Amino acid sequence: MAFFGWWIISLGLLCSGIVAEVIVISTDNNEVCTTRSGEAGICVYQYQCREGVISNSGEMIIDIRQKLDDCNDHMMECCAEPSKPTTPAGDKSETFPTTIASITNPIDEDVNETTSENTDEPKRPAINIPPYEVEGCGHRNPNGVIFRIENNQFSESEYGEYPWTVAIFARTKNNSLKYLCGGALIDRAAILTTATCLHAYRFDITPLVVRMGEWDMSTVHEPIPHIDSGMEKIYIHPQYGMTSKINDIAIIVLRDTIELNHTIGVVCLPPANSDLPGKEVVGVGWGEVPHFIEPRKLPQTILKKAHLRHLPHELCQQTLRKLMGRRYHLHHSFLCAEALDTEMLPCRGDTGSPYIMETSYGSERYYLVGLSSWGYDCNKQNAPTVLTNVAYHREWIDKVIKGDDLNVWSYTYEQSTNNDEEE
Repeated sequence: MAFFGWWIISLGLLCSGIVAEVIVISTDNNEVCTTRSGEAGICVYQYQCREGVISNSGEMIIDIRQKLDDCNDHMMECCAEPSKPTTPAGDKSETFPTTIASITNPIDEDVNETTSENTDEPKRPAINIPPYEVEGCGHRNPNGVIFRIENNQFSESEYGEYPWTVAIFARTKNNSLKYLCGGALIDRAAILTTATCLHAYRFDITPLVVRMGEWDMSTVHEPIPHIDSGMEKIYIHPQYGMTSKINDIAIIVLRDTIELNHTIGVVCLPPANSDLPGKEVVGVGWGEVPHFIEPRKLPQTILKKAHLRHLPHELCQQTLRKLMGRRYHLHHSFLCAEALDTEMLPCRGDTGSPYIMETSYGSERYYLVGLSSWGYDCNKQNAPTVLTNVAYHREWIDKVIKGDDLNVWSYTYEQSTNNDEEE
């Protein structure tokens, strides 16, 4: 999984508030377009369009590689409204204006007041979002949220599959956002990432922005809007080594307390100095595909997942000594993973991307076991990926979280009481 290099996203100025919903990018609800058959239509999600006509009986699937149409967004499709029934001649039944109330877009108050004039305008179908009732940390959405994707040839994740994954940006002089690194939400007001990501900004964090609920960086049409927040403060591990990358870990305290939802959730942290509960590690982040992959593939904008295998400490050290010299010592603040497939190789710039492991087989709840720290360029095969060992730093994390009056129980795994995770 590789670095999504210098992707620039333009945003308006950020606002601050108690809850970060006030920092959401919104778009026009009813974008007029021309369908592939030349009819007038509006842009709707692919699953809301059936045979070129708006329908609510779709299969809730989005083909992320469907050819772009007038909507110019792979999540959307230009779709015509269903034909309206005609009134038979001579039918003089009285008609009444329709009153429309909307709570989905409170900004458009004048539009909602002139209801009778707008009944002929095309309307995008409502999106049904189920209530959010998740309790506890580390819950993955294996089937995605609202819709599933197909034709995901490059290991793209489902929408909302890993809700703790965050993107960290720096604001540039022209008020755009430049992608820096990844991270993981461990509390409604705290992010875990690497010191490498934040070190250059340790004296001035004002340009930094954390984005939660992001999935596809090329669009703002995700059904549940992402949330942006500034940083109140950062904690870089006091024994972080800039050159050695030892203790490559940092904590961000957000300016805003985030409301959790289907696409924004908290990951669990493993107990202090604990052994990994399994062998397979899943890394999540945005990035390009290694250059040696044939045929050549385009850079990623959709959150991507990579399946790797945990490499025991001694074996990793032996492998690294072949590359770095026989005296190299692998510090215990690191753990290693190796790619199961060459396309899954992490690359430089993937720093801070979360690496997770199931708390127990089949539980679909996850520990954050590592953060992408360093490794060789993704085009060098047969080299392990070196991660920050989260369990090794658990005591330091707890100390910082408690010292900032945040809750360590936010990321502490507790087994379900209904015995469905006991296996």
